Amino acid sequence: MNRQVTPELKVGILVLAAILVLLYMSFRIGSLGGFREQGYLLYVTVENAGGLDPRTPVQIAGVEVGKVDRIKLEGYKALISLHIRKGVPVPADSKVSIKTQGVLGDKYIEIIPGKAVQYLAAGDRIQDVVTPPDLNQVFAEVGTAAKNFGDTMKDFKGLLGEPEKEAIKKSLANIEVVSSEFKKISSDIEKGKGTLGKLVKDDTLYNDARETVSSLKAVSKDIEQGKGALGKLAKDEALYDETKEAVAGIKEFTDGLKKGEGTLGKLAKDDSLYNETEKAMKKVQKGAEGLQEMTPVTVLGTIFGIFF
Repeated sequence: MNRQVTPELKVGILVLAAILVLLYMSFRIGSLGGFREQGYLLYVTVENAGGLDPRTPVQIAGVEVGKVDRIKLEGYKALISLHIRKGVPVPADSKVSIKTQGVLGDKYIEIIPGKAVQYLAAGDRIQDVVTPPDLNQVFAEVGTAAKNFGDTMKDFKGLLGEPEKEAIKKSLANIEVVSSEFKKISSDIEKGKGTLGKLVKDDTLYNDARETVSSLKAVSKDIEQGKGALGKLAKDEALYDETKEAVAGIKEFTDGLKKGEGTLGKLAKDDSLYNETEKAMKKVQKGAEGLQEMTPVTVLGTIFGIFF
């Protein structure tokens, strides 16, 4: 006997299929507690859980690894339950931070993994919490700073009289003149005008400098090879020895002078010779004064008497 599919049966099948689809979707997205994805719970206590709610994502390195399961008050702090997926280990020294996607986006919880070899077990607490800056507080501080700056500018404007304003205008005008002159000088240098322009743009100076450096290199090379007078002075050991002996002789000579040795030494050190010389010079001077009043014969006799 053939059975006909009644409309009621068709409706029943569609309803059953819809229920199955709903159960599957609930299982996938974890909206029903009994069908939640397998994993384990970790706990963290924060000062302020504002902006967080169940289903808030939990991420590690930008990858979602779980969601916020529950938020409740514990004393005067917020206790947050984190549902972490099965197979995602969290090191025992990990940190937790509440972050925002963008400037004004939704909040999420970031787990910063530590380096410990031990991992947190189900029911453990993450002790280290990185407290982010409160955007509301930041905006309030920025507003306060802007207001203070505005008040300061008003006070500064009130302190400026007409003389001060004129002085500021003159200073700005001078700065503009200096800037214009500097631009003109820069333009002249770029065009090769003036001393600086020639130094910067004239290739002749560069070539001369290269030739000078090349000449210095050649001279130093000749000296290193013992060529020329400087090369011989630098490399000839015999000349070095002779120079050393000459210096030693000069030193010996000066030492003799200091000690009063030799003729020059006696002249330099013997006071009696100096005194005798002084007496002789006085006699010569005295005789010269008397020459003007004597006859030639008398003069000869006087000179003979002075020296003999």
